Order: sequence, then structure tokens, then C-alpha cells
Amino acid sequence: DFLGGQKAKILHCPVLGKTGCRRGTPGQYLAKDPRGRAFMISAIEKRKLVYVLNRDADGDPTIASPLEAHRSRTIVLDTVGIDNGYDNPIFASLEYQYPDDEDTVAAAADKNMTAEEVLTGIQKEVAYYELDLGLNHVSRRWASPAHPSACCMAPLHGGADGPSGVLVGGEDWIEYLHEGLSSKIVCAVPRRKLHPLDKGVLITKMTVHKQKKAKLFALAQSEIGDVFKVTIRLDANDVTKVVGMTISLLDTLPPANALNISKLGMLFAPAEFGDHSLYQFERIDVEKTAPSCTSEETLGLFNRSSLTTKEFFTSTKASEISCTFTPTMLQNLRRIYTMESLAPTTGVLVAELAGNEVSPQIYTLNGRGPSSSLRILRHGAAVTELAVSDLPGVPGAVFTVKDSSQDDSDKKRKLDKYIVVSFADATLVLSIGETVEEVGKGSGFLTEAPTLACTALANDCGIVQVHPAGVRIISKGRAKQWDCPGLKRIECASANESQVMIALAGGDLIYFELDQNSGDLQEKLTMNMGGDVSCMDVGTVKSGRTRSMFASVGFRDQTVRIVSLEPGRLLVQRGSTALRARP
Repeated sequence: DFLGGQKAKILHCPVLGKTGCRRGTPGQYLAKDPRGRAFMISAIEKRKLVYVLNRDADGDPTIASPLEAHRSRTIVLDTVGIDNGYDNPIFASLEYQYPDDEDTVAAAADKNMTAEEVLTGIQKEVAYYELDLGLNHVSRRWASPAHPSACCMAPLHGGADGPSGVLVGGEDWIEYLHEGLSSKIVCAVPRRKLHPLDKGVLITKMTVHKQKKAKLFALAQSEIGDVFKVTIRLDANDVTKVVGMTISLLDTLPPANALNISKLGMLFAPAEFGDHSLYQFERIDVEKTAPSCTSEETLGLFNRSSLTTKEFFTSTKASEISCTFTPTMLQNLRRIYTMESLAPTTGVLVAELAGNEVSPQIYTLNGRGPSSSLRILRHGAAVTELAVSDLPGVPGAVFTVKDSSQDDSDKKRKLDKYIVVSFADATLVLSIGETVEEVGKGSGFLTEAPTLACTALANDCGIVQVHPAGVRIISKGRAKQWDCPGLKRIECASANESQVMIALAGGDLIYFELDQNSGDLQEKLTMNMGGDVSCMDVGTVKSGRTRSMFASVGFRDQTVRIVSLEPGRLLVQRGSTALRARP
């Protein structure tokens, strides 16, 4: 579950195996019911577990005990959830079952074949596993043969808005399969002109996107990066029936681990090697302008030939009937964002080769093929430059002031409103908004003197600015000031949202505290510390409290003292330590 849309919280964490990653441990494949009622976790071999999801009386998600859908001697290649409306959840599995040793030896002896020849005749299948919510049981409902090279699937939208079923991608072909399908729907994949005729084009990733008015299309990517649009044509009178498909070239992208289409028309492609990219669709109706193949053309040639299914749907035959194209730059997609990635890192060197840096650099070799690169990593945090402003001199201190005019629940409460830059004899105030601009005396700040401390007060009580001549409070466009007694000057100061402490020449400490009722700073205590103060710091106010209980004060005699800010024990020394230099 997600808290506030930002942080993920673990609700359940069932243990699926205790002996590491094994082919029989569920976790390699995860498929969910589109209606959110159940999900299936599959292992590479044999084991499948189905979990039913519910909610308790408080509305929190709960997970039931797993239901087994195991099948012995079965290798699973992919698992997806079928959109079956509000009927019982169905999961599709692309799998094949291999014979045991005794069956293999017996079949080889009967047919006068070797064991390897018998194993090559194993048939891949797309199987439906149905979860009966009434009986709380999972059964293997339906299975249909798939292409021998099939390796991935993508479910279509179902229920009353779509045909349901799955697209099965393999080498040179994409096929549509569903329970009760009356005729075969398969289409050849366009090929590159210079691609070897005897070598297939393997489809590795597919995703389906639903448009308005019950329109569907899918994107499929080959192992060499070509992305194709698969247009699903539905019956004009029955949107739950597929009548054909068209496969058209869309663009060529780096091979991706997945394809994700957002509702805003964005395509995110996390690359197998190198940087990940976010693309925007410039156009999507490319069937009439791009190289395309249709299922009608493929099935028409198959029906007119005298070849069997196994003989016809091969890479050699696909190279004869499919259209060809030459890869170009992006035509229908536009890259709008790139997420840098160091994967895979094939070489690392740590050395100081720049010649003028303190820390060594990290040189890495990344990527593969056209996406390969040499990158230099340096120690430090990356920053984004928003604005550049020339300063009239060398600043002595910089303060950021938060926006205290917003409610605590408002996100703007966490944003800074001003940047206060202190110089030897002046203060520069910058306002933060869409742009960073300098503000003058109209802001209420004293700009003719340096600023020793500056912060926003709690409860929208304004902003406090400490300068050598006094303490200034700016609230709602008006300024009030506490002046130093006599000819004394403030040498250093520290403040938080409810407490201000200043040090005068001669070692006098004056402590102020915010009155929650009037919103004014009240002078609580003045104490001479017996030595000149060089620095100080008032602790931060923790959540749920109104004050910090301690402050640290550094003196010119190379000591640091911890004083109490607790009511009734103000400025009482609680500890001290000696240093080797002046703090």
C-alpha cells in the first residue's frame, strides 16, 4: 500500500522458499487479476500459487492462504492475468510439459528415434487456470498449442469492453489465442532489409493499450529494438470478437526490459543496457504510411499452400511473405526525458586523473553496442542550477527562511520563501518564486547592516532578523525592533522557530522566547557568562514540542558550554568541554 502516494508500506510478506533462488521456488513470474481480486506467483518449473485478496472490516487489504495450481514436469515461460470481467479470475500461462525419463526412452524405442529427437517434438501451450471463488479452488480450464518459438504474452481487455484473450509473441509471428476461437489469427512481423533470411526476428516484449470507443492496440518490440504497433481489429457489431490484426513499424528503440504506456500518451522504455527513456507519441495511426503486414495476407497464403502449420510458420517462410524496411531516426516518437543508468558496468577504474582534484574519480565502461559509454563519477551530490545572481562582495553567512503563511498540512509549508545573504556591512534579500529576485526595504528586512541570524517564527508570527544593533521582527508587512542596551553590540546569535539567544560584547547572554498568545518575543533572562562568546547554537524544536531544551555556547577561551533552556533553569550550565582551538 502507498502512504500519501509517496511511500510504500509492506502489508504482507509471505515466505515462498528458504533455500535461495531455485527453478521450483515461486517468484519468477507475477500476474494479477485486472479486477484486483487475486494474483498468481509462478516458478520456472511446476509450482504456481494463487492468492485471493479481500478487505477486512476496517478496509485494510488481507491476503488468504495460497491455492496450489502445480503441474509436474512443466516449464513456465510467461504468466499474465486474463480480463474476464467479473466472472471467475483466469490466469494464462505459456508453458510446456516435458516427458519423464522412462517416457522418453520408451518413445524413442517405439519410433526408432533418439531421445533428443523426441524432446524436440514437445508442444508449447497457452493454458488457462481458473480460480473458482465459490469453491476456493484452481483448475486448468483450457489449453491451446502455441508457436514453438513463443516466449511472451500480453492480455487484451475483456468483459463488455473488449475481446479478452492473449497476444502471443514468438519468432517472426504474433498470434491471438483465446478460448472458443473459431479460426486462427496470426500475422507475420515486418523485417529489416538486410536481416538474414534464415534468421528469425524474436518478439521479446509486448504491452496492450486501450483507447476510446473500444479500440485496442499493442506495442511489440523485437530483440534488435524495432517497435511495432499491433492494431487489433474488432467486429463492428461485436467488440468482444477479434476479426484480424495489422502489424506496422512504429520506430526503433534500444532493447527494453518492458514497455509501459501511460494514460497521457507517454511510453516509458527501461532499457536492457544503458539509459532509460520516456517518449511522447507524435503520431500513432501509422498503418497507411509505415511497412505493414496483415493477418488476412498471412492466412491467405497459408490456406493456398499445401504446407502444414509446422512447415509454414517458420523463419524462412516469414522472410518470403513479410514486408521489409530500413531503420531510420525516430519518426513517430519523441524522447522527452532520459534517466541515466550505469547498467551494465563492464569495467571500473578508480584514480585521480584530472590532476587538480582532491578525491579520485571513478571511471566506468557502461552499456553495450550503440549505447556503450565511458562515464566519470565524482564524489558529491548532484544539484540543479535554477538561477544565477552576481553578489556585490564575499558573503559572511546565508540563511533560508521558510514560508510561514501556509497551513501545516500545506505542502508549501516546507518551501523556502527568502534567501538572506549577509555581508560585512549589508544584507541582500532574495525572494524565491517562479524566479529568484532581489527585494528591497519593502520586505521589512534591515538591509544596511549584516545579519547574524534569521528564521521564520512558528504560528505565522513573522520572521526574526538579528543584526548587530538589535532584534527585528517582521510580521504582516510591519517591523518591530528590540534595541541593544546602551552602546553594546550583538556579536553572535542563534534562533529557531520559537527561541532566540544573543550574545553581547562582554559576555552577556540574553534569551528570548516566543509568546504563543501574543505572538511577540519576550525577554526571559540576561546572564553574564564571564567570558567573550565566539559562537552559539540553539537546538531545533522537535515535532510536538514548543521549545528546545538546550543550547551550546562557544567561548574565546577555547571552551564549549551546554546551557539549559528549560523553564525555571534558564541558562544554567549543564556541561562543558575544553578544545584545542577557539570554536
